[in-house]
Amino acid sequence: MTSPALQDLRAKLDELLDNAKTGNIIPIRLPGQVEDIIAAVDALESEHQEELAKAIPEDMEGYMEQESYFVGHAVHELRTPMTSIRGYSDMLGQMGELNDMQKQFLDVIKTNSRRMESLLKDVSFINKINKNTLQINAKMDMFKNISMRLEKDMQKLADEHNKELVLEIADGLPLLNIDSDLLVAALERFVENALRYTNDDGRVIVRGIADGSTLVIEIEDNGIGMNDEDKAKLGEIYFRSDDDHVREFKGSGLGIPVAYGLLDAINSTYEFESTYGEGTKVTVRVPGMT
Repeated sequence: MTSPALQDLRAKLDELLDNAKTGNIIPIRLPGQVEDIIAAVDALESEHQEELAKAIPEDMEGYMEQESYFVGHAVHELRTPMTSIRGYSDMLGQMGELNDMQKQFLDVIKTNSRRMESLLKDVSFINKINKNTLQINAKMDMFKNISMRLEKDMQKLADEHNKELVLEIADGLPLLNIDSDLLVAALERFVENALRYTNDDGRVIVRGIADGSTLVIEIEDNGIGMNDEDKAKLGEIYFRSDDDHVREFKGSGLGIPVAYGLLDAINSTYEFESTYGEGTKVTVRVPGMT
């Protein structure tokens, strides 16, 4: 059923359009007609907000808890078949000689299953970050160990995109008491963006340096960089730049919000420096043991 406010708006617009078609617009009446239409739009907006208010559950906390449970359960259930798909695709690759078309199909399966697993991880992280249910398991660790994990996880992506991944880790870095899994997960999302959004033969450098008792991690690339508008929106959930190079790659717009949320959870800070057409540097500061 059409709402009264919408019916009123449509009638006013139809009247103005009919007058325009027949040449019966009266200049002196036009401002008043436009004001009437604006008032009708305001009434429609007010009606819309009232409907939204009715749709919001009274027990918002309970609603959010139920929604969080659903998302967590859905992610868990989706991970099980994705693991099977990955396993069987690996097995198929080892079952005799495949022709070129079969290899291509198998590569598509592997690529999309990896992308789905990555998306599920991000959805799970966002869900836990929003509900403040991330489990922090801090333990003593060295950044040398963390950087080795980061390099191992990211080198394959660097090779796939024909990019150079360089680690410059200084000696004598502060000892950490941190959840290294969450730190690695956050840094991987920065490195992945850097590898994807550089031009051919691009270079990504990961540095580890000490600033007193603070570990400073820099991830610098010579890629496409960001304009001021994109930098202002960076960290917004689902945001992806309209840059053609960015749109070449499929993405969810969850990576940077996840990285920010993970770093917040482990009491680390972050900042971006980026120049369009020249590159980007991410600086992460992690408190060391004192």
